[in-house]
Amino acid sequence: MADATAAAFAMGGPVHITRGRQRGFTLIELVMVIVILGVLAAIALPKFVNISGQARTASIRSLEGAVRTASGLINAYMGVRGQGAVVAGSPVGLTFLDYGGTTIRVWNGYPDRWWDGIGMTLANTAAVTGTGYGSTAPIPYGKYTFYGYGNAAIPNGDAGWRLEDAPNPANCSVAYTYNGSGVPVVTATVSGC
Repeated sequence: MADATAAAFAMGGPVHITRGRQRGFTLIELVMVIVILGVLAAIALPKFVNISGQARTASIRSLEGAVRTASGLINAYMGVRGQGAVVAGSPVGLTFLDYGGTTIRVWNGYPDRWWDGIGMTLANTAAVTGTGYGSTAPIPYGKYTFYGYGNAAIPNGDAGWRLEDAPNPANCSVAYTYNGSGVPVVTATVSGC
């Protein structure tokens, strides 16, 4: 064939070299496949892997353990050191305990259900003006928000913390239930995380 091509070229005629048709994908086809895969991944992946929901659930479970531990530590501390300073005119069983430089409201050996009780026990911070005993005002605590007893933000109106960025914050919370007798009950609700 090389001789025929040379002869045709020498005579001034057109030279046609025929090769087999090459097969493959064009750039447009490849880009379209990548775009379709990207859209499918963006839609389907969150439905199969709910990482943020799992992280919120783990965070609430961790907080539940921390609240339970803090309450138990105050009770043990009170048992070893005594019942703290009883304030004249206070309800029976109510004392205030200096716990690492923070004054904690303690009711019958356990942190009370307000910010100046269990809230400050966990946070180990100073009181926030207007948010102690009797207040249901929301108090930011890291990525959580604390609500005192009698609020409408935590299930059953118990004191507790919730994650405000959860799909259903009231059901992504830790409740601290204590009425001054027995042992406080700490409950995590994670159905809204």
